[in-house]
Amino acid sequence: MVNQVLEQRLGFAAWKLGRLTQLLLLAVSVLVYSVMSITAANSLFVSHVGAANLPIAFIWIGLFSMPAYAVFSNVVDRYSRPQLFRAALFIQIVIILGLRLLLAVDTPYAYYVVLIVCFFQWDFHNNILYASLLTDYLTTLEYKRAAPYVGIAQAVGVLLGGSITAVCSQFLSTPNLLVCVPLVFGLVIAQLVYLEATQQRLDTVKPPEHVGIFEALQSFPELVKRYPLVLLLAASSFLLVIIYLSSEFLWFSIYARYFTDETLTGFLGFMRMSVSILQVLVLYCFTRPLLHWLGVARMNIVYPLTTLASFIGVVLHVNLGTAIALQLNGDSLYKSINLPTHQLNYNAIPREFLGRVRTLSDGLIYAVGLTLAGLVLLVERSFLNLTQIAYFAIALTVLFLLIRLPMGKFYTTGLEAMIRADTIDLDDFDPDQVQLPLQSTTLICDFLRDGDRYTQIRGLELATSLGHPGQFLTAVQPLLATPYPDVRRAVVRLFSTQAEPETLQFFHGLLQVNTATLPAIALEILLINRYPFTPSELQILRGHSQAEIRALAHVAAIQMALVESPQLGVVCPPIGQIQTDETAAAAIVNVIATSRDRALLPLLIWLLPQGSATLKQEVLTALTTLAQPGDRALAEVAIGELHHPEPMVRAKAFEVLGHVHWDETLDPVATGLHDADPRVRQTAATALIAFGQAGLLVAQAHLNSPQPETVEAAIAAIGQVRTNYASNLLFNHLLPDFQTVNQTRKWQQQIPQQDPRWQPLQWAIADYHQRVIQKVLYVLSCMGHSRTVNTVNRILYTTDQQDLANAVEVLASLSDRRFVLPLMPVLEQLATRSDAATRPEADAHWLRTKGYKLLLETLTIQDRWIQIGALAALASIPTALLHDPDPVVQRFVQQIFPANDPSISPTTACMNRLLLLKQVALFKNLSLDQLLLIDQAIEQETVLAGTTIFAEGSWCTHFYIIADGCVRIMKTIDGQQRELKQLTVGHHFGEIALFDDAPHWDGAIALQDTTLLKLDKNRFLNLITQRPHIMLEICRFLSQRVRETDHYHSTVQLTSPLPEE
Repeated sequence: MVNQVLEQRLGFAAWKLGRLTQLLLLAVSVLVYSVMSITAANSLFVSHVGAANLPIAFIWIGLFSMPAYAVFSNVVDRYSRPQLFRAALFIQIVIILGLRLLLAVDTPYAYYVVLIVCFFQWDFHNNILYASLLTDYLTTLEYKRAAPYVGIAQAVGVLLGGSITAVCSQFLSTPNLLVCVPLVFGLVIAQLVYLEATQQRLDTVKPPEHVGIFEALQSFPELVKRYPLVLLLAASSFLLVIIYLSSEFLWFSIYARYFTDETLTGFLGFMRMSVSILQVLVLYCFTRPLLHWLGVARMNIVYPLTTLASFIGVVLHVNLGTAIALQLNGDSLYKSINLPTHQLNYNAIPREFLGRVRTLSDGLIYAVGLTLAGLVLLVERSFLNLTQIAYFAIALTVLFLLIRLPMGKFYTTGLEAMIRADTIDLDDFDPDQVQLPLQSTTLICDFLRDGDRYTQIRGLELATSLGHPGQFLTAVQPLLATPYPDVRRAVVRLFSTQAEPETLQFFHGLLQVNTATLPAIALEILLINRYPFTPSELQILRGHSQAEIRALAHVAAIQMALVESPQLGVVCPPIGQIQTDETAAAAIVNVIATSRDRALLPLLIWLLPQGSATLKQEVLTALTTLAQPGDRALAEVAIGELHHPEPMVRAKAFEVLGHVHWDETLDPVATGLHDADPRVRQTAATALIAFGQAGLLVAQAHLNSPQPETVEAAIAAIGQVRTNYASNLLFNHLLPDFQTVNQTRKWQQQIPQQDPRWQPLQWAIADYHQRVIQKVLYVLSCMGHSRTVNTVNRILYTTDQQDLANAVEVLASLSDRRFVLPLMPVLEQLATRSDAATRPEADAHWLRTKGYKLLLETLTIQDRWIQIGALAALASIPTALLHDPDPVVQRFVQQIFPANDPSISPTTACMNRLLLLKQVALFKNLSLDQLLLIDQAIEQETVLAGTTIFAEGSWCTHFYIIADGCVRIMKTIDGQQRELKQLTVGHHFGEIALFDDAPHWDGAIALQDTTLLKLDKNRFLNLITQRPHIMLEICRFLSQRVRETDHYHSTVQLTSPLPEE
């Protein structure tokens, strides 16, 4: 019964619930012995040394802890955590017994040693060993759900430990109480052995890397640079210990004013009980729901705010009430709010560094803070009154709050960096953004001299980003005669800015060279740099034998006549007299676009109707750079190209309209949302938003379009408006989907899991959830989270449970997380790959009480696949009625539904084909809508046993899926036919036909009469041309397979023993 409650509450599968139960019981046991030992140590120290010397003790505790944590950081990531925990417990047993012998000496130094050891044990075992153990057995999402319950278990451990201590103190002296602690150690050792024997850690393989103490400290700055959260966690730990001890000093000092020694003991006992009860209540009623609704990122600032409020209360009124509030915050809220949140932040640190980072942050840095806190307490006790101490604590808390504020951002980016660890973002290598060191010149010159055209272009782009193009002139000279337009454009772009005078003189000299390309490219570069030609030079160039040179010379004349030297009008011809070919026109467009000279705008408009679709794209692109808001003439020119048959011409025309955003062009721009090409729709969406509120209202109206493509374009438009109003529009648009997801999840938990008659409805609901997830991800991408969404989308179909959990937590930590929260149950179920709900059996009683009602409800949902799935289940009802105990009912059923066989009904047959396609690995990421398109392109063929489907060496033309029967795959090896494998229903073969023009490397023969589903290569190519998302999903699947294979081989290499020399 308890397991069922926890299963429903936590969402853990039964086998994972056993793991969590062990970890919670371990938390109780660890706190029991921690409370017993620290209570005994505190009692002995206060009784024999005095509370006044506690600051000195804190200094010694910190000084002792520093080298201890430094040593532990050397081994924490090299061995199993349970093994380390057990080793620490065995060592602690010896130490505790040694301390008992030391106490026989009865000197103050002995009590210092006892307090130092027990205090270190408390922090080391609870904040380092146990916390590290949790991250080894729980994923990010599991830890987040379990964290409040871990805190409750620890609170129970505190109460139980305190009770055991109180009982034992009636029969044992305080020194002998220490001897009881190793008994609990033994219990914990047994728990750890059982945990390791029955539960598998998330990370089973780690590289055998030895990291020394100094290496760990040296790597810390580099780790901070990559994961800034590490520094914030360390700073947080440092400040927390000083703030806590200052607040503890305050409340004890205030208590001393109101209580005698006799009454204070009873009051502190009451406070200890109150703190524990409040801790449990806050964990369950406050922390648990807030972690879900606010997320870890936003929870970081809650405890600093409550701490700040408690210190302000002390400043305003130094009395018993503010002291109690200060203790409740420092003890109860610290453990119920701050501690779970602080520990959850470590989920954003890579696991290979986690133990080391936790040891340095919560161990070494904490110890430094403890030492400093002792010094601070000495100063406060000697020179400051309580109000002044409170002001000092407020200053520290404000600093603490400032550190916690950016932690949410770095928590999210840290998680994202972890799931992006094995990917390369090409945006990071944008040559326009990369700042190259000066010594890169040699490497760039090597690129320019490379024989590969694309390497040359990359070298030219890098050279452009570096500036000072003259230094590359020698390496570029061989490229000036290139026949490739893209290389030429890159060369011109290189010398279009910051060209030195001597470089321009070099190109001026090339005008006299009698070659096909050098004078043209030289003149283009000179025009872009506004070289001051003389009238005689222009006259000579106008008479050049090459049309491109003559055309560019006319542009130079127009440019100089309009801008610099009006007297040159005698050599400036009318635009209509310029004779251009495609190459010359492209050069003119490039000059105008690069120079951004609006005086040449009429020349662009004149060129627009002259050339091919490619030239039109270039002209419209140039017009975009010259467009100004409200330019009516330019808008009319762009409108004339909105119906061009080439999609990219239409897209460029919409881009011009977006830059002009003349009010009267709003309706023409809105038509772009209905365009058949997704690139055009995307450009039109961007253009629409340039119209401001009017464009936003138009996009809002298109959210109700019956065409999904139009709705996506409207979402893209609204998503680019970074306002609360636009965000609310998109959220309200998704609300019906969120409500349907909530309803379908309830149905999903009621559907019989093992009954094949209900399987189509299960698949339909799962498919609907996937479509809503993709829709929400698309909305988030349009709202500016495209990089995160792309990363998460790659992870969602992986089999790595840790990456899945991190990906879901990344989404839950976004600034627009309200779009994700309604889907969290579905996402968490996807991440855990489990279904915690107990499914019913589809018997007659269930059908009468729930089944019929469920089917009627599903038929009302406006989703065709859920309706089809419900119809498929509905078709099976007559079969169930045939087994009704009433013979009269059976007879009427047989008459109404003669020879009813739901397995051959049209609805069921259609769904079965789609489900068969869904089980094909290549199509597993596709939605039912996409699978329907593939199903419509597929041909069904029946082959007899022994028929050769294709022969080895024949050309690939089809992709095959086995719908029924068996196929033998054959290969000629050493001149003999060998069977490689046998394939049955659901398997596929011949997939190479979809991706490559190559002959079959094997052959396929029907082993028995077989029904095949054939997908022709040409039909597949036509399909993905119309629906590129299908190819995107297939590529995502193939990419994931490559990563999983690479990970597998890496794991095998790590686990394989090294060869002997």
